[in-house]
Amino acid sequence: MKKALAVLALSGLAAAASADVLVIDISGWTANAGYGGGNTFANFNLGVGTTIDAASYNVNWTAPSPSWSGELVLSLNDSVAFVGGFWDAAPGVGGGPGSESGSGPFGAAPGGVAGGPFVLTTGDLYVEIYDTFNDAGVDQIMGPGSTITVEYTRIPAPGALALLGVAGLVSRRRR
Repeated sequence: MKKALAVLALSGLAAAASADVLVIDISGWTANAGYGGGNTFANFNLGVGTTIDAASYNVNWTAPSPSWSGELVLSLNDSVAFVGGFWDAAPGVGGGPGSESGSGPFGAAPGGVAGGPFVLTTGDLYVEIYDTFNDAGVDQIMGPGSTITVEYTRIPAPGALALLGVAGLVSRRRR
C-alpha cells in the first residue's frame, strides 16, 4: 500500500512539474505605439511561480508607411504592470516601410533585445506587440500564421505536494 501511494505521489508530482508549451496566434495583431500604448495584447493565467523557460517566434508582418518594419518588438511580461521579469524580441532588420518575416528564439540575434527566462510573480503572462517609434496610425500589422511559442514550467500543484506528504506520513507510520 505504501509503495503504491509513494508511486502515485511521485507520478503526480512529476506530472505537475512537467514543462508545457503555449502557442499564441498573433495573426492580425497591430502595434500602434510604444509599450502599453493601445497595442494588441493578451493575458494568460499560468499561475504564480510558473517559470517562463524559453520562447520563440515565427512571424511575418507589414509596416505601413511611414513606419519601419525594423521597429517591431514582441514582448512577454510578468503582467501588464511589468512587475517581474520580461523577455523581448525584435525580429525585424528592415529599414523602412514594407513587409518582413522572421523566426527564432527570444534572445538570439537579431531579435535579442532584453530579458530572459523569468518566474511569474503575479501568475499572468502578458503578451504584447509594440513599436519602438510611434508614427501616426498603425505601425505594424501581423500577417497570417504569425505565432509566439512559450515553453513554461508550473510549480507543483498543491494537490500533488499534499499527496506526496500523505505518502510520506503513511510510510513513516507503518515502520
